Order: sequence, then C-alpha cells, then structure tokens
Amino acid sequence: MSSVRALDDWAASHTQPLPLSSLKGAVLGIDASHYIFHHLHHHSSREPLLVALGGFPFALKSNIGRELQTFKNLGITCVFVFNGLDFGLREHQTHARAESARAFEQAWDLYDQQQADQVVDAFSNAGMVHGLAMYPGAANEANDIGTPKPDSLYRFLQRILHENKVEFLVAPYSAAAQLSYLGKGPNQLVDAVYGASDILLFDVEKLITKIDMENSENSRFHWVTKQFCQDELGRLSSGQFLDFALLLGSRYLHTFPPFENAAYPGKALNIREALTLFNTAGRNALTICSQFEDDRRVQDPKYLDRYKRALMTVKHHVIMDADGKVGPMDPDHVPSDMHELIGQRLPEELYFYLSKGILGPNVPNYLTSGEVLIPLPLGVEDSDIYRRLVGDLLLPIRTQSIGLLSNSLHRFYQTKVINVRTWFNEKSERPISLKALPSVKDTIQSWKLRSEQFPESTKRLRATYSSFKFAAESLKDAGFVSKSFSSRDSPPLYLQDDILANVFWRFLQLRGYIDDKHQLTAWGTCLEQALSVLDPTWNLEEPTFIAIELLRLGILNAKDWFSHVSGGPMRGSDEERTFNMLVSRVACIGKLRHKNIGYSGPLSRQLLSFRSLISTVRATLRDLIEVVLAGLLLGGDADRDRKDWTEMSTKLPFIDDNDCGLGIAVRTYLDDLLHQNNPTSPETRAEVKAKGKEWFQHSESFAGSLDIAFRLWDAVYKGTQNTGREFKDTKLWEGANKWLAERR
Repeated sequence: MSSVRALDDWAASHTQPLPLSSLKGAVLGIDASHYIFHHLHHHSSREPLLVALGGFPFALKSNIGRELQTFKNLGITCVFVFNGLDFGLREHQTHARAESARAFEQAWDLYDQQQADQVVDAFSNAGMVHGLAMYPGAANEANDIGTPKPDSLYRFLQRILHENKVEFLVAPYSAAAQLSYLGKGPNQLVDAVYGASDILLFDVEKLITKIDMENSENSRFHWVTKQFCQDELGRLSSGQFLDFALLLGSRYLHTFPPFENAAYPGKALNIREALTLFNTAGRNALTICSQFEDDRRVQDPKYLDRYKRALMTVKHHVIMDADGKVGPMDPDHVPSDMHELIGQRLPEELYFYLSKGILGPNVPNYLTSGEVLIPLPLGVEDSDIYRRLVGDLLLPIRTQSIGLLSNSLHRFYQTKVINVRTWFNEKSERPISLKALPSVKDTIQSWKLRSEQFPESTKRLRATYSSFKFAAESLKDAGFVSKSFSSRDSPPLYLQDDILANVFWRFLQLRGYIDDKHQLTAWGTCLEQALSVLDPTWNLEEPTFIAIELLRLGILNAKDWFSHVSGGPMRGSDEERTFNMLVSRVACIGKLRHKNIGYSGPLSRQLLSFRSLISTVRATLRDLIEVVLAGLLLGGDADRDRKDWTEMSTKLPFIDDNDCGLGIAVRTYLDDLLHQNNPTSPETRAEVKAKGKEWFQHSESFAGSLDIAFRLWDAVYKGTQNTGREFKDTKLWEGANKWLAERR
C-alpha cells in the first residue's frame, strides 16, 4: 500500500523547515493518528523488536511526555484530534497484508536459524513494511497488528494527554475533516494543523507534515501549502487537485489501479507518471475512469462508483461544531443519502460521549454498520484456539455490549440484526438479532448506589481499595448486600467515585461474577479470593481479573496449541515443560520491568501467539466496560452536568496492551534452572537470576520482574482453588504450584 502514501511522501519532500519556536502563542491542531504513526515509525519511540514482542513501545510514554513539555516550554497550545466512527465502504489491501506477513515470516526464520546479526533489521523491516502498508488508508480499520495500529493506542495517548493537561477531541468520523473545521470554521479554534496529506483534501491551506524534536534546543517543523502543491503539480485547480489526490489513494479511496505498477507490485508510486496519465485525461477523474473502463482492475472493485462516493464523502463530511452540534460540513448542499456515504446517524448525546473519550467507536460501529467484521491480525497464528476465541467464546461479550448500548438508543437500533463475519468464514454470517434479546440494561438497573448509603465497613473498604477488589470485597458484607438495591426513581449519581463503583458492579454482574441477588457467584468467589492476596501497590488487579477471565474461557492452561512454532520451554521432562508453559502464560498477562528503551533479549513466537489471545480478550472487555459507563449516563443514572469526562474514562481498566516480555523472562529463567545441577538450591536460583542482566539488557530489574510474575501466579493460583465444580484443571495447577515453589 505504499502507493496510498504517495501524496504524503511527495508533500513531505517539498516542505519548508522553520524553527518550532516560530509557533509561539499559536494553537496547534494535531491529527492523533498521524502523531502516533510517526512515533512508531519515524521517531526514537520506534523499537525494532516490537513486532516480535507485542504490546506498546517501552519508550513511547516518556517520549510523548517530553514532547508535550517542549510544546509548553515554547508557548504552543496543542489540541489533539482523534478519528471517530468508521464511514463509507471499507477498502481491503490484500496485497499489502500479504507483503507484511511475508516480511514477518522471514524475520522469524532468521531468528530460528540464530542469524543474530540480521534478526533485528529483519523485524524492524517487518514492522516498517506493516506500518507503511497500514497507514493512512487502513489506520482506522481492524486489519493488522504487526506493530500497534494508531487507534489501538488512542486510549493510551488520551491518558497521557489528560495527565499533562492537554486538550483532545474525538471527531464524529474523520479527524482530518474535524481539523479542517477547527482551522477555518467561522470560529477558528486552531492556528495551524499538523497531520497527514489527507487534510489537504478538506481545503486546509497550510499543513505541517513533520515536527522534529530529537534535539529540543533546535526543534523544527516542516510545512507545505496546498497552493504550492497545486502549482508544483502543473497548476491544478482546487477541484483537479481533489480529484488527483483521491486517485492517488487515501483512507477514503484506494489507489487508482492503472497508477500502480503491475510489474512491480508494492513499489512506490511515481507521482509524476501518475500526473502525466491524469493530464492526458483532461485532469478529470470521471474521464480517466471511463478511459480504463475495460480494465478488470477498475471493473472488479467498481472503482468509478467508489470514487464518486469518496468525493461526496469528503465534500460533505460530518463534523462537530463549536457548539457541540454534529452535522455535515456543507449543510446547504447536503445530499439526501448522506447515511449511505457516512453511516447511520446516532443521538447527539452519544457523539458527545465519543468526543470526550467516554466511549470508543467499536460498539457504535457495529450498530451503525450492522456488521462485526473479525479479521486475522498480522503476527497472530491462524490457530484453532484463536478462531474459537474470536468466533465463539467472545461472541456473548460482544453481544452484551451491542445489546446494552442499543437498549439506550432509538428503537431503530434496538431491532437491528447485526451480522458477524470472520476471516476464516467470510461467506457465512452469524446474525445477532437485537429484537429477540432480553434487555441487558434491565438486568443491571438496580446498581445505583451512592456512597452515603454505604455501611461504615464499606466506606472503610472504599478508602483502601478501588475497582475490582472493592467491588468484589464489598459483596462479602451481608449488611451491604441487603441495602444494595436501588429503585428506578432514586436520584442520579454525582460523585465520580460513586459512578465508577456502580460501573464495576454492573460490569461484574454482566460478566457473571455477581448474580441478580447481588451475591458473588462461584466465579465471583474465585475472583474475590484471587484479589485477596494482592497488595494495592503491586498494580496487579487488572492482570488478575484478565487471568480469571481467561480461566473461564478455557484459555489459560498448558495445552499445546502452538507447537508448530518455536519458543516453548526446551528443557526438563514433559511434565516440567508443561508446568513451565503454564507459569509463563500467566506471566504474559503481566508487564516486564523495563527501561524506556527498545527491547533487547530472547523472543518466543509461542508466547507471542498466546499474548494475542490475552490482547483480544482485553480489548473486548474494554468495549464492554465503556458501554456500561455510557449506558449509565445515557439512562440518566448519573448527573451529566460535569467536566470530569476524560478522567472517568482513563480510570476504567484495560487501556494498556500487554507484551509477552514477562512471559519470556519467566520461561527463560525456569528453562535455565533445569540446565543446572541443583535447580532448586538458593545459590543456583540466585546465580540464574543474576544472569538475567545479560539476557535482558534493558530490564530495570530481572529479579524484580520475576517477583511480579510470581505474585501474579499466587493470586491466580488462589483463585483456581476456589472455582467450584466448573473448573477441571485443579490438579494441574496444584502440581505446577508445588513445582514452582521450589524454583522461585
């Protein structure tokens, strides 16, 4: 998909540099996807082995924080704008994904052959190929995850922005259209725009394409004008420039096939050659499409129809105005079939929650499109267990999320049929009939408790614990449970802590940890017991909860799902390798203590594959808990005259994606112990832990990381001993725990 970036690359090569200090006093509008992409691929945050480790870059948070401070020091006010809901037709880039997958496979082949001098470059190239293939055309689509997609980092970046008191806005649909409005609307809100060349399609005159802060003393930015681009491309008119830019390819329309070099697929598009072809057609998109109407590459995707849709989508894109109203950019000339171009309209209140980050776009997208499309991400093994997880096991959670949101919307959405399609069965659809589902909202409506109603014991508990531990522990108090039912006419919640507490209770009831009598279920007791061994300072509540979810789904075990790829335990008996695998998989849910620098150490394709299961479960749980909060607000169960929207959103769990680094550390340690004469002696354990500095050069503390992993193990193990009859692996966990106790 390198051709999709043709205008981006060409514009970047024609920019003019200026000192960043020249923007002093200005308000800078920043396209969040563009900003994240450049951090991942053109910045010191870029980490070559990230594609083989999963998760987020270790240096990303510190680098972003440093840049935000530089902006503040220079007197520049920033406003970040994020993409919102999907719109129009999705464009699939099959060749680009195949190219990314090949690069990924080649990198792993080199690693398995122990070609150490080539491995880092190979994985770096695989990440770059994937990133360039993905952006900008697929930046907002759930296609690949070789390196993190920009939108998978939205919550992460929003939390950093909130911590640094930097404003952000989630656009109703395209961030480019929203930035155009902010930069040239009747009430201009930003003085300059930083983003991808897409923004030029929306009549932005000046565009910052790159900001270089590697040296804070000499920070610079590169900018270009739309008029300069038009002149350099042969004095194109504004209409001709829009036509040509669309044909070059963007997230609105894939590249006009004859512009691509069929003899060299994937080769960068020569913009001058494309311009010559465009000129011979009278600089008219309709004419050039008609000239190639017999070309199968143009016929098959009905390119002319897609071009017309893309043109109208750009001209009439939907934005949020300064008063918070959502509507088309050109309301006086809006076509009657706007819903076909952009998507079904949602209530104004829901767009507001989207704009503040209360709710992400995934579940609303399911409702407006009528589809749940599940692709195979890059780097994820196409295994039976992954197919079963995304195709079957997670479907009830997605159904709850969709049903709960639809319960609070217009009847049109409450009676829709949502079709689920997976990459491995694209021609078969599994319908979710919302009309046939009982109201999800009604099952959790009784949770509307204010802290003033809490017994003293519950208030003391709340002062010590939060989130999952408080929600589960509170239900052990019979006095609290007896008073925990609220009537429908009880006053709305106001305090943020009260709102979040009720969100967690509602969420846990939906997930089956609490029954309709507000009692802990068998799995609720399992969760409460697992959390009971944790110290609040360890920050292990969320990993422990995810581990219990994986247990319930039948995912967290030692089954040999990925034996066809490398990276499993290598030493010991079959039983010892089984124990090692189980302990290492639990560790994958935690985080390696690592410096703010790229990873350097052993890799494991097996643990990377297991990590993808964890990541998928986490993302699905995040969707559900967001909808619980949004549903509470939409239903009037909380006071909506407030300003702490973003703070509430960032306090919800499941923001940080996991890598498999901690799992690799545990597997490496346990494997090496088995190489020693006396693996259980204190001296041997201390010696092997000391080696960790050599294996994991940038780990803050190898021994400290192992401690985190083993504390997480203790919590999950405690849960497995309190699961009831549903759980069948108790003996396996008991054996692994006894084996580990002598080696930790």
